[in-house]
This record gives sequence, C-alpha cells and structure tokens, in this order.
Amino acid sequence: MAVTKPWWAELESRLFTLYKSRMGKALKEKFPKLYCTASPMTKAASQFPTAYFRMVDWIEQGNDLENTDVNAILATVQVDVIANTSLNDCKEVVYETTNIMKSLSFSIIGMPVYSAQNNLYVGVIRFRRMIGGSDSF
Repeated sequence: MAVTKPWWAELESRLFTLYKSRMGKALKEKFPKLYCTASPMTKAASQFPTAYFRMVDWIEQGNDLENTDVNAILATVQVDVIANTSLNDCKEVVYETTNIMKSLSFSIIGMPVYSAQNNLYVGVIRFRRMIGGSDSF
C-alpha cells in the first residue's frame, strides 16, 4: 500500500513553484537571467541575480483534541537575493519578492537586510503566514 504524503510535506515545493513562476513573469524584461532556486548548492551558483527561496521554520497550529492530523502551520519563508551588478538590482528583486509574497497573503516579519562583499550584493527578507490544510493557492 502506497503512503500518501500529507498536505504540508509538499507545501514548500508548491510555494516555490508559484514564486518562481511569478518572478519570471514580473522580471523577465529587466533580469532575463534571473535564477530562482530552492536548493542551497546548485551548479548555477554563479548565475546572477539569484533568489534562494526556503521555508526556514514552521510551527503546527490549530491542534484538535485527537491531535492526529496537522490542521494548520505557521510558515516562515526566507528569500536570499544575490546580485553581482549593484545594490539597486538586488533591491529590485527583493521588492518584487515582497510583492509576490504579499499577494500570497504573507506578512513581512523582518525588513530586508542588505550587505555587500567581494562585488556581491545580498538582500535577505522573511515572511510569515498561517496556512491551513484546506487552503489553496
């Protein structure tokens, strides 16, 4: 008998697919080589700009008395944007990331933090949202 994956096991993948699709549409003119990934180490690590999308934390919410299912989670998503051209390019990708995550009803939980080192510009931003088992995107 095949084991059925619970809804939350596919959540990061589903969110990343939506994010990547919307980023590609929104920024294809300005950044035709924008690389969105959910993997920390990739063969395209030198492709810029890069947006690294990951779920960094989730906490179970909405437990019932039986406590046999995961009814909801409080999901935290972090996106790291790396650019090699300018801080402004990095910021533009972070701004569009924010637009997309807000359209998915996520709240910003930490304003973007920017840094620069060795001609690389990095922006990091986090978002949070309660997601129920029957929510659809």
